[in-house]
Amino acid sequence: MAALAVATVLLPLVAGCGGGEDGTGPDAKGAKATAGQQGAGKNAGQGGGAFPDKGVIVTASCSVPASKPATVTVTGWDPATWEQTVSRTFTVPAEAVVAEADDVASPLVELCADNFPGVGASEDGPRAVAATRLRQLFDKDFSRMAVVLIDRETEATGVGYVDTRGKLTKLSGAPSDDFGDTPREEDAVFAQNGSAVWFTETDSSDRVRIASRSVAGEHAVTEQADGDGDYMDGAGLALAGDPVRGLFGKEVRVSPDGRKATAFITWQGYNVVDVPQGSALLKAKRVKATGIPSEADCYPYGWVDDTAVLCGSRLGKAEDPKRKNSFWTLDTSRLDGTADLPKGALGDPIIPATDRKNTVRTVSQDGKQMIFASLQGTRLEFFVSATTPGATPKKITAKGADRALRVGDVLEWR
Repeated sequence: MAALAVATVLLPLVAGCGGGEDGTGPDAKGAKATAGQQGAGKNAGQGGGAFPDKGVIVTASCSVPASKPATVTVTGWDPATWEQTVSRTFTVPAEAVVAEADDVASPLVELCADNFPGVGASEDGPRAVAATRLRQLFDKDFSRMAVVLIDRETEATGVGYVDTRGKLTKLSGAPSDDFGDTPREEDAVFAQNGSAVWFTETDSSDRVRIASRSVAGEHAVTEQADGDGDYMDGAGLALAGDPVRGLFGKEVRVSPDGRKATAFITWQGYNVVDVPQGSALLKAKRVKATGIPSEADCYPYGWVDDTAVLCGSRLGKAEDPKRKNSFWTLDTSRLDGTADLPKGALGDPIIPATDRKNTVRTVSQDGKQMIFASLQGTRLEFFVSATTPGATPKKITAKGADRALRVGDVLEWR
């Protein structure tokens, strides 16, 4: 079951993706520049103040206007009143990768995917719970955003970050003068303590390297892991645990304690992975993974605690009538590695069966509540519900909720 697309009116893209001619491409190590030519400082500090440690829902949306640089807005909402409490805007640098081009991977491309010309309005509801790597576009307090930078002439890519004042810091060094592969640093994500930007690089033989660059000093590179990237098309980088490790895989969602993750593994389907001691590629025979039995019919939306995964139907249509368009939990601690579903591992339906199309938007940090979008014909509504079986969904009627939940991604509810 794929994440659902946002219905939106799209504006043509002119600025925000083109390369400059000022010699400040991704090969300028440690260089700092103003992101874009317009609006870089106008909204700096808008809705200023720190994001609260709790009692806030954080959303991110991307805007691609016709004649100005693309922007990403991160907003904090009070879940009780749905009033906006804090907002920060990042102006996307002109040399940043923001659209699908040349197979360059970046979580920013996913965030901005529904904001480009040629993408028609959709009858589907909003996207599902954001994958871990989308949250990790930003540091812990949402003061900096990681970006992948491209030299439009050589197609070399590097990594950096932009702050809310519009200042771009480039972390990657200049390409070597030797006759070799074009630098392809991509998949930029932030360590949550803000100390480094992590990335991947794939060479001409499809070998994937996981590494990080320090944001301090000379932006030193630390090699983390490497491996054969065959059959991993569409994979991305997510960070887990403390000390932090890089996980390169598909649809990675990390448990609250950072010890486990769900991921789609080629030839194995959806799995529960034990986060290894070091960084790793999440592929068959490379990590300790337990397959989710097909009987569980579990598309993993996220985690409600350190062992239980919140599920929806994999194909969008549950075979069990009681689970039609509902959600349920799967106790991963009971999985034994066989194709059979252990007794007691699957929870009962959380919300009543219905013909509505329902999509989980976010799960609270304590895992006790969730917010889901519900599409009935063309009418889109939002509900809050407990994550326990037999819960009664409560419709969210505050005007701000529709504005907050309809567009973009919900990064976290803390």
